[in-house]
Amino acid sequence: MKIRMKKLPIAALERIDDLCADFEQKWQSGQPPSIESLIESFVESLGDTEDSPNQRDALLAELIALEVDYRRRRGETPSAQEYIDRFPADAKVIHDAISQDAKPTGAFAPMSVERLAELFPALQIIELIGAGGMGAVYKARQEGLDRVVAIKILPEEFGHDVKFALRFTREARTLAKLNHPNIVALYEFGHVADTYYFLMEYVEGSTLRDVVKAGELSPKHALAIVPHLCDALQYAHDKGVVHRDIKPENILMSVDGAVKVADFGLSRILGSENQQSLLTGTHQVMGTPRYMAPEQLEGTHNVDHRADIYSLGVVIYEMLTGELPIGRFAAPSTKVEIDVRLDDIVLRTLEKEPQRRYQRASQIKSDMQSITSANESALAPTLIHDAASVATSDAVVMPTNSANLAQQELAGRLLLTRRQLMDRVEASLRPLFRWQVLQALFGVALILVGVQCWARNTQISHRLASGIMVHVYGVIVISQAALVCTRIRRIDYSKSVDDIRGNLDSVRSAYLRAGVIIGFVWWLMWIPVCVAVGFDQVVLYRNALVPSLVVGVIGFAVSVWLYCRTLNSNSKTSELWRRKFAGESIATAYLALDEIENAQIR
Repeated sequence: MKIRMKKLPIAALERIDDLCADFEQKWQSGQPPSIESLIESFVESLGDTEDSPNQRDALLAELIALEVDYRRRRGETPSAQEYIDRFPADAKVIHDAISQDAKPTGAFAPMSVERLAELFPALQIIELIGAGGMGAVYKARQEGLDRVVAIKILPEEFGHDVKFALRFTREARTLAKLNHPNIVALYEFGHVADTYYFLMEYVEGSTLRDVVKAGELSPKHALAIVPHLCDALQYAHDKGVVHRDIKPENILMSVDGAVKVADFGLSRILGSENQQSLLTGTHQVMGTPRYMAPEQLEGTHNVDHRADIYSLGVVIYEMLTGELPIGRFAAPSTKVEIDVRLDDIVLRTLEKEPQRRYQRASQIKSDMQSITSANESALAPTLIHDAASVATSDAVVMPTNSANLAQQELAGRLLLTRRQLMDRVEASLRPLFRWQVLQALFGVALILVGVQCWARNTQISHRLASGIMVHVYGVIVISQAALVCTRIRRIDYSKSVDDIRGNLDSVRSAYLRAGVIIGFVWWLMWIPVCVAVGFDQVVLYRNALVPSLVVGVIGFAVSVWLYCRTLNSNSKTSELWRRKFAGESIATAYLALDEIENAQIR
């Protein structure tokens, strides 16, 4: 049985983790210990227990993997045979530690909410938030603490890998110590059966990807977000943690204006940082190629915190321009109205050679501060990281103040508030859109009824006339439904509130006119419809036709009079009636727009 298929108790994993952490520290200090001495002392401390051989093999495999990694960073090319010569009785363990086995080809499928609830009875699992190659995230509630949390489940196949268990334990313990307002907090980690999980802070809001995709991010808002990202990265880098997968999907924007970075260290936990390594069974690269630094794409072993700085540069460029810096890309100031001095900052983060980039995330923030604070009328101010960062930075630093922080938070909060309210506008119009689709189908049915009536009865005048009227009425019903649907789809929610209100007025106008043409005409149209479906008695008998026509004409006339009186009046009462006539969907959309205007969000 391979070492990765053996199971060890959590206490043993934590002990091995501590030894590996100490092993890494000594390598980093330039005094690498010998694996032989560590294994010998470890075996002596274990004594003769049932799982001693498994613990020894697990530690040996992890120490060899770590040493190989550090030696490769120094430019060496260690081979499996070299370690077999040193540990001749452990050839299988060595091959397992160094080689990359073929992975299963099945794609990751998130487990059901019911199944997850069985594994975590202490949590109330609410819903699946999202899933991808690196696992699935669910919204849950800790009833004992009365707080909403997010639980991230990793692919179950990792549960059979002792090397993964060691890596998971070591990295997760480090991530749990990251305590920063711009980093998603990790509350708990572990595994249940073969399922590894993270219990994390739940952030209510949107991802930066959603905001960028919606086209709702102005340069001012983008520049207000950057300092938060720099703070998060600098804090993590000071703790020795590199993200390795900075991208808009991993940047969360909460409804209270906070910006938080998620999934710190996850790509290291899930496997090799080499770009050629695939996440088990998903064919997903560790990191996202469009945001990865060149050294990550090349699969080198000297990837450090400067890879995060490159990825941050890609994110900044995309926030400002809406495009990715691919190939021969233009400076940001040629695409949007920003200070041209910001070009140097963005382009420096995107240098292909790590040594030519910014060496600290705090330097990006400081340089941006020196520019934006001198031009506050055009750009949002940003903040420096902290005194320690300033001391080590070679950038020009401007003083910080609470007003700057308030403006940053207000910018983020208003952006998210606007987005949520615009989502309400869009959601409120969906029932109306669906109703118009049903109306179009009703029009198709009327056309079919009308055609079969007049086509088969060309010699019977009242049936021919009724069939033609129903046919034409069906065409009008479809055209009015298509008009309303087209105007709903034409609304661009990234535009100003005034533009959206104008488009909404257009939708309401089309819908109200459709009410006159379709709804009011129904006072009379039901008569030919009855004839078309076979109830000729409605027109053949005077006692039925005359009362029907009288009621229809009076109803149509009164409806049109009330409608025209309401539509052409400028009084507040008329506006209320117009909203009532337009229906609940459009009325709800207007209320959301009113909220945006009352909050002075444009």
